[in-house]
Amino acid sequence: MKSFIFIFSLFITFPLLAGPNEEFLSLAQSIQDSPIEELPVQNNGRLKPFHSLARESILFINGRYQFEHKASAIQTYLALIIYPKSDQVEIINVRNKNIRAQLGSLPGNKKNHFSIKQLDKWGLMGRAAPLLDKEQRNKRSLEPEEKDLLELYNQYQLTKFIISGNHFLAALDFASLQGSQNHGQSPPKTLSLAKEYLRALASQSPNTQELAKQLIESSFNSPMPPLFEKQKKKIKIEVYYNKLRPFFIAALFLLFIGLSFFFKQAHPFYNTLLGKITLSIPLLILFLGFVARVYITGFAPVTNMYGTMIWVSFGVSLFSLILLYLYKSYYAVGSLWIGAGLTLILTENLPLILSPNMDPIVAVLRSNLWLTIHVLTIVISYAAFTITMILSNVALVRSLVRSDFSHSIYKEFSKLIYRMTQLGVFLLSVGIILGGVWADYSWGRFWGWDPKETWALIADIGYLAILHARYIGWLKPFGILLASPLAYLLVIMAWYGVNFILASGLHSYGFSSGGATMVGIFVATQLFLLLLAGANYWKKVKASSH
Repeated sequence: MKSFIFIFSLFITFPLLAGPNEEFLSLAQSIQDSPIEELPVQNNGRLKPFHSLARESILFINGRYQFEHKASAIQTYLALIIYPKSDQVEIINVRNKNIRAQLGSLPGNKKNHFSIKQLDKWGLMGRAAPLLDKEQRNKRSLEPEEKDLLELYNQYQLTKFIISGNHFLAALDFASLQGSQNHGQSPPKTLSLAKEYLRALASQSPNTQELAKQLIESSFNSPMPPLFEKQKKKIKIEVYYNKLRPFFIAALFLLFIGLSFFFKQAHPFYNTLLGKITLSIPLLILFLGFVARVYITGFAPVTNMYGTMIWVSFGVSLFSLILLYLYKSYYAVGSLWIGAGLTLILTENLPLILSPNMDPIVAVLRSNLWLTIHVLTIVISYAAFTITMILSNVALVRSLVRSDFSHSIYKEFSKLIYRMTQLGVFLLSVGIILGGVWADYSWGRFWGWDPKETWALIADIGYLAILHARYIGWLKPFGILLASPLAYLLVIMAWYGVNFILASGLHSYGFSSGGATMVGIFVATQLFLLLLAGANYWKKVKASSH
């Protein structure tokens, strides 16, 4: 009986003991996000739905699209504005472990999020001030931890901007874009409605949905620059695109179909009309996802690492389907589709590193002709090389775990790898030449030994060496299995390393940061596997010669 009374008393008093995080989450979950998600707002040079603005803002601040995996981005964003103790909510994701330790997150403590008040107490502003000056003088002189501290400062400032409500109002201030004389003076109807909507949310008024509807209508009717006027009709499509997550759906299809290839009973099905339609489903979903991104942005979907990862996954899926019809290698193609599916899932789950944002591109990329033919050609060549890497690793792992792995399997896999290497070299060579033509058009020179150009050429030469070595007999089937993953490390440098590690040269529009640890682990694992498989092969060769 005493235990029952104790538990009941805890249940009754819990709401009274709830901290700011719990109160905030409860408030956020009470907000209806669907009535306001299609509100047109302006941010980073384009018109977008409030759904996208909230997702991008909360992701940057919190490291996730949801607060504690329970409140959506819109709910979290609006709750920050109307909750009176938002500065006490632990919502800011501190991504650097050394900074977390300084903030009091002990080893073993999984606390990664802190509040405005906690960062104020730590003295973030004072710590960031000298780094802001250093960044102004020479951004490249910043140490990695200093960059992380400045990123935390930007998260802090954005959070405060949102809490004040001014971030929301600025996104609706189209008068400033028109150079209106009323800007900063008497507020237009849209801003008045926005403030009224926020007040209604805070008071939990039953009129909130009606005000959201009026605000959306007023925003749509606001005078805007001509470019924004064209983007109005894309608002609803972008919301659907955000919610649907077509690339994640395609990844699930690729994984399921790829796994089915390992069952012989499924093979006859894929020779039927229904089976062929089934194989086309993930490719169709990927294609429609690309079409949606191109429709929303107006340019080819390969202007950042996220876009290139998706395009490479599409290329792997397409080229492997061609291999299936030419060589009927179900097990090899199954491995490739699983690899493409896992790549898509990885891409969809690393938005801080592989940003899916669709904001405007820099001026040099606005020639859609050259962007389409040069960049798409270069990146699709990486898909062919990715196939060679996956097939090589599958064969090498099988040679380690199966004692009955024969030379005929080596020959089968090396033949597929050789064909994909030929395709990749052709596409990359064409892409490099097209890039030179575009460089001459944009920068006034065909070739300038820019890091991106140079590493693309090095990767091309690396694979050309494999083709020539195989042609003259220096590389046998097993040699190709070893050489292809090694050459793929050159692709990683050209694709990832130049943008994320070197971050220098004229291709600055692709620069970013993050992911170095994962890539480093992949490279180290790849080299270890090559050494292990090579040693195991030579051991078997010696044993068979005696």
